[in-house]
Amino acid sequence: MGRGKLGIYLLPIIITLFLSTSVSHAGIFIFGESAVKIPAGSAVEIKGNTIVFPLEEGKMEIIPASDTLNIRALDKSGKLIYTGTQARIFSLCQPEKFQKLTVTDADYRFIRFSGGKPEPDPAGKSVVIPKGTQIEKVEEHLYRFHLPDGEIVSFKCNVTSEGHIGDCTRYTKDWKIMYTRTKVKFCRMMSLEELKNLSGKTAEDLWVQFIPQENK
Repeated sequence: MGRGKLGIYLLPIIITLFLSTSVSHAGIFIFGESAVKIPAGSAVEIKGNTIVFPLEEGKMEIIPASDTLNIRALDKSGKLIYTGTQARIFSLCQPEKFQKLTVTDADYRFIRFSGGKPEPDPAGKSVVIPKGTQIEKVEEHLYRFHLPDGEIVSFKCNVTSEGHIGDCTRYTKDWKIMYTRTKVKFCRMMSLEELKNLSGKTAEDLWVQFIPQENK
């Protein structure tokens, strides 16, 4: 094959790689993004009541507001790019940890990912497992969580290259199926107190998910 033909084949590949790399580095500051990944080992700064994550592209600020969390994304110069409301911060969880627990040690959610990023919960199908919920280990990779109101949530998962992915089903007190969510991941939610106690650097990958607002 001649150099001319080789160049024709390689050029689209080079362009594709360049664009994919550029998008991955610039994603945090594109308005409309609803989630930002904070890589393990990222610095954490506590400034008053605000939690700040300095990142390669700028910084992400987490701001408590009443019973919710707001966010601000700023570029390297300190320019406000966008804000967000109703933020939640979580890490992916491997359910093997529940082999040694009888109740949950934090709030948990079942979240589905698409294109490598978490999706918003479907209306009426947000599954929250509050801290202190009883854990029943039925069999390998099958867990049941007995909610305080008597309802039950089961999680049947499989081990994949992306970790544990499976189906969660919510039942009424008398075991009638309310709904099932498929291909979800089990996620541990971080409380405000835990965020404020982060010291130095993050020990694991975190996700900041929020409802974006346009900067006016």
